Amino acid sequence: MSFNFPLEEESEGGLKKRGGPPPPSRAAVQLKPFDFDAAKKEFEPYRKQIEEMKTQAIGFEVVGVESNTQAVAMMGQARILSKAITGLKDKTLRPHNDFRTKVIAFAKAFSVPAEEAVSILNKKTKDFAYQELLRKRKEEKEERELAEKRQKELNDEADAAGVERVELPQTPIDKGEKVQTRTESGSSLSITLEWKGVVVDPVKVERSLCSPDQKKVDEAVKAGLRESPGIEG
Repeated sequence: MSFNFPLEEESEGGLKKRGGPPPPSRAAVQLKPFDFDAAKKEFEPYRKQIEEMKTQAIGFEVVGVESNTQAVAMMGQARILSKAITGLKDKTLRPHNDFRTKVIAFAKAFSVPAEEAVSILNKKTKDFAYQELLRKRKEEKEERELAEKRQKELNDEADAAGVERVELPQTPIDKGEKVQTRTESGSSLSITLEWKGVVVDPVKVERSLCSPDQKKVDEAVKAGLRESPGIEG
């Protein structure tokens, strides 16, 4: 069994008959740029074939070797028609794609220098933000050192007087590490530097900070692993 229409070969922009009744006739359509109604007429002759193909596929039952072989043959016919539709789509879009490619290439002559200017200025603002954060950290360090010195003096005075020590409020630490800039024109830039931990000895890293490598697990299972603690194949 096969679909009730001739098997056809794919050719650029349509189908080439291999035998049987002729495919639906297609009148040449002169497409205007972005004329969707005209483009639809190019595809319309395939509508009935595709609908019949889907109906037959739904009703077909694979019950044995022979019907399975027939199903594979029908799949081949359906794939040929699908590729032909894709070819027609590509042919229809080609003029517009060529135009789009040319406009994009032309626009790059303007956008690339503009983005280069953005990149240059972005580097300079990041350098400034880095220096600002270093200055901020230096000030915080100095404030902590002054607070620690003052706390020690108070502790010594309390001990000498035989009274209970008084704890000064802790110097707050800004964990945001952020530098924001806003302009009158509405432009803004926010740069955040984050603390990151660097693994220097994997053996000593706590298990709570580790996670299984899914890629390695998948590779091991693919290679034949069927039993392993904590893994279900």
